[in-house]
Amino acid sequence: MFSSRNIHFAILGIILGATFGYILAFYQVQASMGPAGSRSASSNLPNGHPNVTNEQVLAMFKEALEKNPNDTTLITKYANFLFDLGRAPEAVEWFAKVVALQPKNPDVRTDLATALWNAGQKDKAMTEYQTALSIDPKHMATLHNLVIVYTEDRNFPAAERTLRQMEEIDPKYQGMDTLKTRLRELKGSN
Repeated sequence: MFSSRNIHFAILGIILGATFGYILAFYQVQASMGPAGSRSASSNLPNGHPNVTNEQVLAMFKEALEKNPNDTTLITKYANFLFDLGRAPEAVEWFAKVVALQPKNPDVRTDLATALWNAGQKDKAMTEYQTALSIDPKHMATLHNLVIVYTEDRNFPAAERTLRQMEEIDPKYQGMDTLKTRLRELKGSN
């Protein structure tokens, strides 16, 4: 149960998780600040911040995945990282692995659907969104993403129906105003 080996693996997991979290958090902050040339020398990054490339982060993920090939949290983070890099087809493969391990997880099915949508596989994406909603009909992340894909696809009646459904579930949902504004803007540009 609590052998020294298990304790060492737990500590290693905590260290790896903290390291990945640190690197990914600063990667996201750095990415949101724009190109390095546009920042001043008095940047908000802390002193001693490691200069890590996407390739290095990918290599760290691959190394961790070789050691823990069925760690769904790690696989999901890797798939999200690939998605953030614009590598949707690769992200689809990794999200599908998590879905195979956790078929009743609406969060991962929604992530898979979004990656499929961005990879141009719209029919498969809609199937995954519907499967996520069959697991949890009130899953706000799925409904939120459906509004986005409906508006992108110019299916405004479906987007409006989904927004009304979201309002019935949670009228104070944080992203509601953004979705409504997006829908109004896109309907107005038609």
